[in-house]
Amino acid sequence: MILQLSSRTADKSTPDVTGNRCTSAPPRVARAALFTRTACALALTLIWFNGGPCAAHQKWLLPNFFVVDKWPVWLSFDVTWSDRPFTAESGVGAQPISIVDPNGRRQTPPSVFVGKTKSVVEMELTERGTYRLEAIDPLAYWTQIEEGGQTTWLKQPKNEVTAASIKRSDLYWSKAAAYVTLGEPTTVPAAGDSEPLDLQLDPHPNRLTAGQALKLQVASFGKPVPRAEVKVFAPGAVGHEPSSVITCGDDGGGTFTPDEAGRFLLACQLEREVPDDPKADIHSFNMYLTLEVQPNGE
Repeated sequence: MILQLSSRTADKSTPDVTGNRCTSAPPRVARAALFTRTACALALTLIWFNGGPCAAHQKWLLPNFFVVDKWPVWLSFDVTWSDRPFTAESGVGAQPISIVDPNGRRQTPPSVFVGKTKSVVEMELTERGTYRLEAIDPLAYWTQIEEGGQTTWLKQPKNEVTAASIKRSDLYWSKAAAYVTLGEPTTVPAAGDSEPLDLQLDPHPNRLTAGQALKLQVASFGKPVPRAEVKVFAPGAVGHEPSSVITCGDDGGGTFTPDEAGRFLLACQLEREVPDDPKADIHSFNMYLTLEVQPNGE
């Protein structure tokens, strides 16, 4: 399978959305030529760019704990877009946020504060085991048009746009995720084959230690993504440049060995041209995963 992807320079402005019209961009987009590549990163994050999703910013999710010994317990986590890992800068607005419990049940948190720099979620967890936390920009069509010398993004497919010059169009999706465990880690709830982009880990995401090899598997709609790149943002990372980049094999698999303890951010972006789609020219899928690596006990 040949993937045609595009890397772009992020527009740091916050889109001004009124109805279906956005004067800046859909979930932050950028501009650049298309090339054959898949980009991912240890930080699973998302952003709004001027022209299509890009890796210059990160959308991240940070819980107040990753593993606890006692329960019930109150979980809280932040969700934001930023140029620096784990520094709140730009709010994500109203978007679906959910918690998948150890039995695979998806729940909507009862308390969500939507702020200018971040969203804050709270929910009491009562069952032992591993939970998956998610903040998702659902699949949506965005079309960039030009009118009077100015570009504007419309939240609609290109085949519904009739009165303007179309610059580009995207089917966009993104997810920020993290895992937390009460007691002993249990089987991670599967994301399923319906996910536009997914990143699976071995060992368990709440059993990672410094110096231990971590296996990654990148998939799109349940199928491996060949030659995916995973960008790793280590604890000391500053700005949008990753600490390192993992290149996966043709089977979508790769390995990474963290050499220090702390919080890591993985980011994975997949863009490909779809000439046969009447609604969009580019499919742009993005995932960001927050991990905590424990010190080596030896």
